[in-house]
Amino acid sequence: MRSLRVGLAGVGRFGRLHAAALARLPGVQLAALADSDGPLLETVADRHGVEARYRDVLDLIGDDSLDAIVLATPDELHFQQATAALTKGRHLFIEKPMAGTWREASLLRNQAKESGVHLQVGMILRYEMSHRLLYQQVVSGRFGRLVSIQCRRNCSRTSFAKIADRIHTVYRTLVHDIDLLLWLTGSRVDLVMSLEYREGSHLAPEGCFALLRLESGCVAQLESSWFVPEKAPANLVGDAWNGCIDSGLSVVGTCRSARIEGLKSPLQVWTDQGSQCPDAVLWPELDGQVHGALRDQLEDFVLSIRQARRSTVACLDSAVESIRIAEAIVDSSRTGNPVRLGATPQSD
Repeated sequence: MRSLRVGLAGVGRFGRLHAAALARLPGVQLAALADSDGPLLETVADRHGVEARYRDVLDLIGDDSLDAIVLATPDELHFQQATAALTKGRHLFIEKPMAGTWREASLLRNQAKESGVHLQVGMILRYEMSHRLLYQQVVSGRFGRLVSIQCRRNCSRTSFAKIADRIHTVYRTLVHDIDLLLWLTGSRVDLVMSLEYREGSHLAPEGCFALLRLESGCVAQLESSWFVPEKAPANLVGDAWNGCIDSGLSVVGTCRSARIEGLKSPLQVWTDQGSQCPDAVLWPELDGQVHGALRDQLEDFVLSIRQARRSTVACLDSAVESIRIAEAIVDSSRTGNPVRLGATPQSD
């Protein structure tokens, strides 16, 4: 069986991780790259021996030699680029969020199904081992009925400027936790109440806090802010990373409880500039290779295409529903009122 020819759009700091993972995946040829930054594009392409190089993502999408596209481009460009890729009949992996609105996300899902191509969204925590072990226990019934879930995802203060006027905090960080709720509970969210903390007039609030009720009766609390101090232990460490995500997940059931402290590494390094806890689970880099959950989700994407099946881990309908819930959180914060979510048609 010939190698699957994959084109990667976007070689920024996260796109470079995708490039390193794709370049070493069995049965995959990283065949083309695209980025508007010419020197960066050349550097990454040279590193992985990629000959086809495009300054315009739409030119890469138009390359008929490609079987699949991975979009690691700025969030606000996802819908336009994804629409173009699906129109060309390309299998498509999109980094979260898949689109800027629920309507756009729904259109992409429908277009993918009509075109008969595989569309997958990058919800990386579904592939992280601690979360997978927790999920296995929850779905086996060992937790009994789920009572409450708490999610915390607080980021470095120094990172806020990069997203402040590009994307709302809900779509940048909390969309991961919304997906976890849908995954762990297997239930719909029917009521949303939320508040924001703001220090300026940016698109993104510096803090976002939401209370959600699921149809199963489980209650969830979500928290995200951008105030982690500069000298907090760095758990995002690399050539393009130097910051901290303070994240955690707590699950209470009628029979047992669990807690995951995200990005807690047994490796600790002390320097004159501060302490580091290098990531060993999401996208650890070793000897030029990317391992962990990021690699596993790309491998799942490739296997789903090859075996002409849906992913057993990722869920397109949940990715679309996550955008609907994100919109409700933003709306509740804006109006100060609870938002009730009615039933929606499910395609999967």
